Amino acid sequence: MLEAVKMRLTSKAKNGTVFTFEGKNIPDYLVIFLKSAFPNVEEIKCDNNEKSINIMDTDWFKETEASSTPAESLKLLRTTFGYTQQQLADKAGITKQQVSAMERGKEPIGRKMAHRLANALGTSYKNLFW
Repeated sequence: MLEAVKMRLTSKAKNGTVFTFEGKNIPDYLVIFLKSAFPNVEEIKCDNNEKSINIMDTDWFKETEASSTPAESLKLLRTTFGYTQQQLADKAGITKQQVSAMERGKEPIGRKMAHRLANALGTSYKNLFW
């Protein structure tokens, strides 16, 4: 679990659902993901006085994790880091058509390709399979 709380990020959707993330450094891609996955989010704020739960224990996380595909993760990571398909393809040494096919789930993402894509994005290959 996280060591010391230096920041807590809370987002409240219009349906009343509240997500809270806490830790030393909340990554920007997590904030971007919240905004893109939940467009109805009313606020995102830091609050050091709320009680929090482990997000991995929530039904939302379990459902999201179960329904997430490597194709969706690739597109989310690519757009989060601000790359076009062509830019990612150039960095990974593949074609734009391959990136497009992988993002649409038409071409599988194997272990070696996951490492190439992750290196091009500057992240861990495990982020493609969460």
